[in-house]
Amino acid sequence: MAYTYKQLMASFKESREESKRFRQELAKSSAEFAKSRAESRREWREMRRLSKEADRQMEETKKVVAETSKKVREVSIQLGGISNSNGMYAEEYFFDSLEKKMEFAGIKFDDISKDFKLLRKTPDGKRVEDQFDIVMLNGDAVALIEIKYKARKADSKEMVNQKVPNFRFLFPEYAKHKIYLGLAGFSFEKSAVKEAKDLGIGLLKQVGETVECKTSWVKAY
Repeated sequence: MAYTYKQLMASFKESREESKRFRQELAKSSAEFAKSRAESRREWREMRRLSKEADRQMEETKKVVAETSKKVREVSIQLGGISNSNGMYAEEYFFDSLEKKMEFAGIKFDDISKDFKLLRKTPDGKRVEDQFDIVMLNGDAVALIEIKYKARKADSKEMVNQKVPNFRFLFPEYAKHKIYLGLAGFSFEKSAVKEAKDLGIGLLKQVGETVECKTSWVKAY
């Protein structure tokens, strides 16, 4: 098929236009690709920055937690020391008072000791260990006095349910003795006073420079 000059020129012009459009589309696509690549790089850099910031905050948090834990341990040690000091002072205070009189609940005693502690095993191998703050003894009676800086309701139940049977087991030579109980403290919860009375446990409390001993309801175990 023969083409006229006019047709050839028209075809050439169309080819040029097509080539121009192609170059424009290519340039547009290249620009969009470059823009997308640049945006991806910016996002990646931002992610790295955020990751580093998160790591920094994590390290800072670890330091704060470690410092807080250290302070908590220090405070716990201080409080434990104060608690131990208070307990030792209370024990010495009530022991000195009872030692002077050698009497509890109207009963005279021959000996008094503090920090009775023993560990024994039952026939089936179970370990029984207990400590008694103050123990007063005579030929047929024992007085067990528990010392608390602040006495609570649960203390009386513990004496009846744990201290009495444990003492009889740990010290069988006194198993047939009558056991009298006393709860001593610098302060008492209201419920602790009622519970002690209900269970027949005497109360020893600091009043001024002396020890007030209330035992009219005391019973033998």
